[in-house]
Amino acid sequence: MKKLLAAIATAALVTTTLVTGTVAPASAATKLKIAHIPKLGTIGYFQAADKGVQRACKELKATCAYKGPTEITAAAQVKEINAAVQSGYNVIILAANDKDALVPALKAAQKKGVTVVTYDSDVAQAGRSVFINQASSKGIGQALAASANDLAGGSGEIAVLSTTPDATNQNVWIDFMKEEIAAKYPNLKLVATAYGLDKPEESTTETQGLIQKYPNVKVIVAPTSVGIVAAAKYVSGSSSKGKVFVTGLGLPNDMKTYIKDGSNAQASLWDVENFGYVAVQVANSIKNAKASVKVGAKIASGKGDKGLKSRTVTKGAVGNEIILGPATVFTKANVDQFNF
Repeated sequence: MKKLLAAIATAALVTTTLVTGTVAPASAATKLKIAHIPKLGTIGYFQAADKGVQRACKELKATCAYKGPTEITAAAQVKEINAAVQSGYNVIILAANDKDALVPALKAAQKKGVTVVTYDSDVAQAGRSVFINQASSKGIGQALAASANDLAGGSGEIAVLSTTPDATNQNVWIDFMKEEIAAKYPNLKLVATAYGLDKPEESTTETQGLIQKYPNVKVIVAPTSVGIVAAAKYVSGSSSKGKVFVTGLGLPNDMKTYIKDGSNAQASLWDVENFGYVAVQVANSIKNAKASVKVGAKIASGKGDKGLKSRTVTKGAVGNEIILGPATVFTKANVDQFNF
């Protein structure tokens, strides 16, 4: 009878596991030690994302550390990756500076049992489990094209101010933007792409250079939180105010002044704080719930998620990815409602 009761209890536990999706009791979960490695430690965008990382870590009772490199290079990130592995971190949350150069270090980390989740900027699929994308890359490119067309009044010259030539996410967005312009806005002419290296000084210099070299340019598109602020600030304080318009991707707190001061800047972005939160929760699902990240799989959201209740793994530009959710356009009417 005891054996029969034990068998029944075991069957009931298995049935409950299948129904609820609970893989193991909380006590059996792997203690997470998470290294958050952004592109550059001093960028406000990634510091905002780290607030979400820390919030998720607190929720999961995990150990988390912000390992922002001091240089925006692949080599600097490789050092942080190797150091994290040597220090016993079992999860790496990474925004990549290069799609391919980081892969050998990340593959070595994975062989040692480290779960790698990329966000914001991806690496080749072999270097991570899954990429958390801000939004559809195509959707971002389409939005940038539409905003540029709106500010240009339907025709004229536009220019791009990106970060580095090898930045995965910027390059993908710019390519989709070009496709959208060719398909829908044939009267827009992209005259140049400049690189500000995600540094305010360089981005300002490149903005000034674009305006001087292309005196008829109407819009500067900066799909980078550093570049858009530098460009907007320069335009706001120059004779180009009201003649050259800035759009792209930026933090609402950084862009409020230029959205509201008559420069007519535009900016859009996703919930950056929740971005970091989701990356950690997905890593936890992979590590402790053995969640599949194959295309078509669904990942349940953490209890503190400010966005979607669940997300489906889709096929992205580089490999399997999870979309954070729709972006928000910051305008004079709503920008004061956001604080990040």
